[in-house]
Amino acid sequence: MSALRLNRARSALAAGVVLAGVLVGCTPPAATDPSPSASAIPTATQEDARFLIGCVAEDGSTIGTFTRLEEAWASTNYLRIDHCEASAATDGPLELTPAEERIAETAAADLPDEDPVNLFLWTLATCVRVAPSSAQGLPTLPPSLLRAALELCPDAPHAGLMTDELEARGQG
Repeated sequence: MSALRLNRARSALAAGVVLAGVLVGCTPPAATDPSPSASAIPTATQEDARFLIGCVAEDGSTIGTFTRLEEAWASTNYLRIDHCEASAATDGPLELTPAEERIAETAAADLPDEDPVNLFLWTLATCVRVAPSSAQGLPTLPPSLLRAALELCPDAPHAGLMTDELEARGQG
């Protein structure tokens, strides 16, 4: 089974477990993954969204705006997504958590003059989906951004494509 199919099967199973818990009045167990990336990813248990992730198709049409990675990955239009842009969900300056700062530091390796908040938001948007080939596709992204995305969302449906892109560039 390919990594993409395996990730989709895992996502569908997880969604079914959460749905089953809701139907019987239970809440899903809290995540126990102590990795820094787990705390940096917006989760289903957050009451107030910190981020908005707007996604568009290759023709420029709007796919939707999401508040969580899992929500975008489960979208019926997921495969139509060409690229996304992430922003803070509230007005005012966005303060990165220590885990988010580490992700931004990884992304900064090839982009040292970029603002850490912008680097984190770009990484978060990359975690949703990037088309394998388009004007803003995987081949156009800096290697450090791909590494940061793999650190932030190693279970993304397109993680294998990001890994393949890094290996094709001799950066894997």
